[in-house]
Amino acid sequence: MQVQALKEQLKNRIILMDGAMGTYFNRLHPDEGEAEGVNVTHPEWIQEIHEKYIAAGARLIRTNTFAVNHMLVRREDMEENLTAAVRNAREAVQCHKEKVQGEGTEDVVWIAGSIGPIRAGGEREATQVLEEYRLICDTLFAQGIRIFILETFAEHGTVVQVANYLRNMAGEEDIFILAQFSVNRMGYTQYGYSMQRMIDALERETVLDGFGFNCGIGATHMNQLLGKITFSKDSVFSVLPNAGYDHMLRGRQLFMDNPSYYASVMEEIAGKGVNLIGGCCGTTPEYIRELARVLQKGDAPAEKHITEPETKRLQRRLQETDSGQRASNPFIEKLNRGERVYVVEIDSPFDQNADKFLEAAYRLKENDVDLVTISDSPMAKPRAEAFEMGIYIAGQTGIRVMPHVCCRDRNLIALRSAILGGHINGIRDMLIITGDPVARDDRNTITGVFDMNSIKLMEYVKNMNQEMFTEEPFYYGGALNYAGINIEAIAGRMKKKMEAGCSYFLTQPVYSDDDIERVRELKQRTQAKILLGIMPLVSYRNALYMKNELPGIHVPEDIVNCYRPDMERAEAEETAIRISVEIGKKAMDFADGFYFMTPFNRVSLVNGVIDRLREVEDAMM
Repeated sequence: MQVQALKEQLKNRIILMDGAMGTYFNRLHPDEGEAEGVNVTHPEWIQEIHEKYIAAGARLIRTNTFAVNHMLVRREDMEENLTAAVRNAREAVQCHKEKVQGEGTEDVVWIAGSIGPIRAGGEREATQVLEEYRLICDTLFAQGIRIFILETFAEHGTVVQVANYLRNMAGEEDIFILAQFSVNRMGYTQYGYSMQRMIDALERETVLDGFGFNCGIGATHMNQLLGKITFSKDSVFSVLPNAGYDHMLRGRQLFMDNPSYYASVMEEIAGKGVNLIGGCCGTTPEYIRELARVLQKGDAPAEKHITEPETKRLQRRLQETDSGQRASNPFIEKLNRGERVYVVEIDSPFDQNADKFLEAAYRLKENDVDLVTISDSPMAKPRAEAFEMGIYIAGQTGIRVMPHVCCRDRNLIALRSAILGGHINGIRDMLIITGDPVARDDRNTITGVFDMNSIKLMEYVKNMNQEMFTEEPFYYGGALNYAGINIEAIAGRMKKKMEAGCSYFLTQPVYSDDDIERVRELKQRTQAKILLGIMPLVSYRNALYMKNELPGIHVPEDIVNCYRPDMERAEAEETAIRISVEIGKKAMDFADGFYFMTPFNRVSLVNGVIDRLREVEDAMM
């Protein structure tokens, strides 16, 4: 009944929601940590905040569950915490009902279950995160919650998955799902989606009852951005901006306190067709009271601004660039023509001396390799930054470069900055990887960031291509770790990367016939472009190290036996070339190219392998 009543009310008037829980809690209890942490230990504090928002005029309040996930609450405590949060909201609503009894009012206050984004970085699989969302949904639903607000998200894929789960769980029972997204002052989410693209995508999602924007920006910027976008006439739309922008004072997060100004801007926003309105970070009950004052006439939602969506204009631009105006990419064009490509990885310097690095690039340029790729601090050991070194050797030699972009070391702000800087400097190719974890011995002093994993970053760059790089997009590859028991899972992850815009794959170094056959089968299962990894073994000691100390790399005993401890360098290099060429010949029928990892900066050795393989390729024609 409550859900149906809410849906009916949304047709006739703007529903006033509550304001911030977290920042208001910190203002009242500055030394008590996060609000979600006291649902069980101090329920009276949370109930008091809910009661203040209801007294101020809010008629849809959110449970104090936004951050009840593994980032704040132990998994074994989550169910108890969620249950307590729902109970606290109900106690506040009941208190309100008792206060207004006998006043001749039918005042309804709805309770919505708040679900915030759960961080899923490289060290936490997406399946684990989805299981956590399901636990949250199951618990809230079991406590009688039928209105759900998924808020402060940066992309809609996860939201749709969670919403579908809620729908399936509810079965025939009526529920209401509102999704809210956070954007920056330019109108983009953290994952690179523009507001208009989000709206156009969400309007097609029948699994949602409504959507909108919260957090991230203040009311003025929100108002400006909303003036540039369009909605469908029938969309249920919500807006909950912040109370301006925060600043830190003596370690505390503070916001400007100006409820009347906020309400005056929100009155303009209400005129743009908003159905639900409220506040996010920095807002207080006084903000909601001022909002209630400007909405006291019980205004019905205004007509939404309807014109041709920006995404249609974007689609036309994409069609135009696809029809011949898009800048050429020689590497991708060669790969798509079915011509075999040769890519060589060189490690950027450990110190300030880049002479050998630059010399290696010159020698590879002389040998007409298709791309030079620069690793991004492999094995979590610091080297000169890959993008910057790629720009350096491209400028010095003119060779085409493909920096690795690793999710381990940079947060999303730094990743976007590096990608923008690379594009400005002419980089158009990159390899996107999650990155090796920080070594156990270093974890006391070094932290892995992992704001994203490789698939998420690929999706992010795909969005950047569609939003801003339409004429000169990035083309990117992914790493293929072919080893593993479940080949279906490996192929499935490859397909996810391909859906995220991955154009090709570079494998780990291959030595055994079994591993060659494994890569061949992955090629057949996915039809992906695959560059087979080859890393010449330069000595007996090197062969033993690769065999015994690098997980996922299988060096057969017969290859190790091709080397001797007392072997001279020239003989060992000739052996390395012979073995590498044999590996390449066995993969000639399916490999779209070869990816060479240069051992100990021995570019002449890699060039020797490339020359022999080209001779083999010419003989086959």
